[in-house]
Amino acid sequence: MTERSKTPFDKQLANARLLSLGTEPLATVRTQVDSLKGVLSDLEGAVDERAQRRVRHVDTMLSDFSATVTIVGQVKAGKTALINSIAGQPGLLSSDVNPWTSVVTTVHINKPAPPNTRAEFQFFDKDEWDRIISGGGRLGEMASRAGAEEEVSEIARQVMEVREKSKERLGRNFELLLGQRHNYDWFDSELVERYVCMGDPDDEDIQSGKQGRFADLTRSADLYLKVPQYPASLSIQDTPGVNDPFLMREQITLRCVRTAELCVVVLSASQALNTVDLALVRLLTNLEKRQVVIFVNRIDELEKPSVQVGEIRESLIETMKRHGVGGTADIVFGSAMWAEAALRGRVSQLPEESQEALFDWASVADVPGSDDATRMVWLLSGVPTLISAVGERVAQGSAQRVIQKARKQLKNIVAQSMATNIADQVQIDGQASVKMRSKEIAARAKEVSNRLHTELDKNIDTILADLNSRMETANETFVETTIANMIKHVEIHGAEGQWECDPMRLRMQLRAAYLNFTRSSRALSTNILKRASKEVIGLYRDLLGDPADGLRLEPPLAPAVPPPVAIGKTIVVDLQSTWWKKWTATRRGSEAFAKEYRELIKGETTGIIREIEEQQAHSVTEALRLSLSEFLEDHSDALVRIAKAGSVDADGLRTAIGAGEHSARTAALDSAMAALEELPAQAMRTAAQ
Repeated sequence: MTERSKTPFDKQLANARLLSLGTEPLATVRTQVDSLKGVLSDLEGAVDERAQRRVRHVDTMLSDFSATVTIVGQVKAGKTALINSIAGQPGLLSSDVNPWTSVVTTVHINKPAPPNTRAEFQFFDKDEWDRIISGGGRLGEMASRAGAEEEVSEIARQVMEVREKSKERLGRNFELLLGQRHNYDWFDSELVERYVCMGDPDDEDIQSGKQGRFADLTRSADLYLKVPQYPASLSIQDTPGVNDPFLMREQITLRCVRTAELCVVVLSASQALNTVDLALVRLLTNLEKRQVVIFVNRIDELEKPSVQVGEIRESLIETMKRHGVGGTADIVFGSAMWAEAALRGRVSQLPEESQEALFDWASVADVPGSDDATRMVWLLSGVPTLISAVGERVAQGSAQRVIQKARKQLKNIVAQSMATNIADQVQIDGQASVKMRSKEIAARAKEVSNRLHTELDKNIDTILADLNSRMETANETFVETTIANMIKHVEIHGAEGQWECDPMRLRMQLRAAYLNFTRSSRALSTNILKRASKEVIGLYRDLLGDPADGLRLEPPLAPAVPPPVAIGKTIVVDLQSTWWKKWTATRRGSEAFAKEYRELIKGETTGIIREIEEQQAHSVTEALRLSLSEFLEDHSDALVRIAKAGSVDADGLRTAIGAGEHSARTAALDSAMAALEELPAQAMRTAAQ
C-alpha cells in the first residue's frame, strides 16, 4: 500500500458550485423519495413487528438506489475526461487506459458504500484467463470457426505475452491474485492508476508499483464519492472501448449495457460515427430511444464550431437513419476540456485555439448570458445540458420504477395492516370474528398460487416458443437469402470476386422477434399480476366479510425487459479482415462455398439466439415468476396470521397483531394510504413547476 496522496479525492474545488446546474430533474427524484420516507416514518408505530421489517426493507431499497449511467463510445473520444467532469473531480480517472485491460470503472456518486470501503478492485478469475489464452476470446472463437488457425495462434501469442509480463511484475502473487478483491477505505489518483492504467513495463514507476502494477488483472473498479451538489445518487460506469483485438472490451461493454438504465454514447467531433464505429451503430439499434443520450465531445478542436456543429449534427442524424437508428432523443455537443477548465478555475489557461473555438461557439450557443465567465464556460461545455438530459431519463425511468415499486409495496403493507385492524375491531360476543380457520384459508391461498403459477408457466412456454420460432425463421431466411445473393455474385464476378455480407437485415429481424417477445411478456406480466391482486383481495373478503370491502391492493410492478444487446455483438461476417478475405478466396465453386458459408453463418447466429433465450428472455420470465411468488406468499402468510388471531378473544387478538391504540393505528394507516395515493399527483405537480 502506497503513501496517501496529499490531494485525496472528495476535495472540494473552488467552482464545485457549478455542478448543481442541470440537476433539477434529479431534485424531483429526491422530492419523491423524501415523501416516501415520510410515509415510512409515520408507519413505524402503526404496524406490527413483521410489517416493520418490510417497511425497513423498503427504506433500504430507497436509500441504496443509484441510477446506473453507462458511458460507451469511441476509444480516445474523451469518455474518461467527461466522467471526471460529471463527478466534479478532474484527474480522478486517467485517460491513459491500458488497451490490454478490460476494466469497467464505476464512479458511485452519493451511493452508500460497503463498510470501510471507498475503493474496490476486482480481478479476473483463473477460468477467464484460461479461456482467453486457449481460444483468444471471442475473436479467437470466430477465427477458429472460419478456419483461420494462423490468426488464432497470433492472438494466443499476444495474450501469453501480456500474461508473462504480468507474472514478471507480480511473481508468485499472479496466481494468488486471480479472482480476488482489493478494498481500500481511501483512494487517490495514484492508487487508481495502479489498478486501471497502462504504463511502460520498463518505466521506474511500473517497477516500483506506482502505476499499472495490477492493470492486466483488473476486471472492474468501484469508487465512491460524495458530491453534495447532486440531490440524488448516480453510478457513472466507464466502459472499455469498442474495438479491442480480442473483443474482450465489446463483450464486457455489452454486458454492462444489458443491465444499464441509460447509455451516454460519447463521440469525437472530428470523427463522429465513422466507419470504425459500426459496433456503436449496432449497439444503438437495440436500445430504446429513452435509453440513449449522445454526447459529441471535443468541439474545442473544431476550427469553427458555430458552423461545424450543425453540419456534424445533420451528418450524424443521417448516418444513424441510414443504419436504422432513427429518433435518438438527445444529441449534446460540448467539450470535457472546457468543463475541467471551468471546474479548476483555469479557463484563462486554455490553449489559444481552444479559446478561439470557445468564443466562436458562444456566439451561437443557446445558453443564458451571465457576468460570471466561469459559469458561461461551464454551460458552453455542454456538461450541465448532459446532466439535465441524464436526470430527465433517470427521473422517468429507473428512479420512477423504484419509486413505483416502493409505493406499491407500502400500499400493500398498509392494506395488510388495515385488514389486521379489521379483524381486531369485528367482534361477536367478545370474540374476534373471522370467517375461516387458518387451515382453510391456507388451503385456499395455496390453490390460488398453484392455479396462477400453472397458468403463468403455460403462457411463458408459449411466449418463449414463439420467440424461438421467430428467431429461427429470421436466421434461416437470412442465411438462404444471403446464399442466393452470394451465388449470383459468384456467377457474375467469378470465384475470384470478393463477397461481402451485411448482417443488418438479420439484426433487424431478430430485433423484431425480440420486440414481439417484449410486448407479449409485458402483457402477460400485467395480466397475471393484476389477477393475483384480485384473487388475494377476494381471499381477504372471504376471511373478514363485509368490513373488508374497502381494502385495495396494488399488483406488483412488472419486471423490466432488458434491451436485446446480444444482437449487436460482433459476428464473423462483420469482419472484413485479411483472414476473412483469405477464407472467401480459397473456396472454389459456388455450391461448395454456399454449403460452408451456411454452416459458418448459422454457427455465429445460433450463438446470438441462444444468448438471447438463455440470458435475456430467461431473466425476464424468472423475474416474473419470482414477483408472483413473493406477492402470493407474503399475503398468504398475512391471511393465515389473521385467521389464527381470530380464534382468541379480543384482548388476545390485539396482543397477536401488535400493541398500540386501535384508533391511533387506524388513523395512522388511513393517513399513510392517503399520502401514498396522493404521491403520483404530487410528483406531476413538482415536475410541472
